[in-house]
Amino acid sequence: MKNRFYNRVILLIALVLCAFSCSSDLDFNQANNFNTQPVFTTNLAYLEAKAPDFIINGSEQPLFSYVSNVDFLNTSFVQEDLVKTELYFRIKNTIARAYFYNVTFLDQNNSPIYTITMNVPAYSGKEVLVEKTETFTAANVDILKRTTKMVFSIAMLPGPPLTASSPGRVELSSSITAYFDVK
Repeated sequence: MKNRFYNRVILLIALVLCAFSCSSDLDFNQANNFNTQPVFTTNLAYLEAKAPDFIINGSEQPLFSYVSNVDFLNTSFVQEDLVKTELYFRIKNTIARAYFYNVTFLDQNNSPIYTITMNVPAYSGKEVLVEKTETFTAANVDILKRTTKMVFSIAMLPGPPLTASSPGRVELSSSITAYFDVK
């Protein structure tokens, strides 16, 4: 019986304390001053070309390319809030030939508006690794906002002839880190 009495007293005290809680005036206009700066990182492209991929009908073809649509750069979120971008490229080469690796940005008319070129030395017993980061800031981020396609191309330079049984590969992996300022 005593236990029941104490439970009721404790419940009554808790209810009385809740009735006298503190509060202040709310300022809903603070939502107008909201600002966030999210950062997103994602894969951009992956491309692998094995040595035999450069041989077509028994002849060496020195150019290999891939076109990628990048429609995500034309969304209203990107157009309004993108302030900086870093494109990271990593190229591995285990073919005994040197390469030029180009990434060309195309606008809606398929006209080139920007090109990134990377020189990839020939393999000579140890895997060749080339890394490059291209940064777009407020001064040139509009290039990305106008880009609708990216062309990734590998141009093989002169060297020892390749055959359908030649070993090795050239591999590109890339990512994009985008910085936004949302007001």
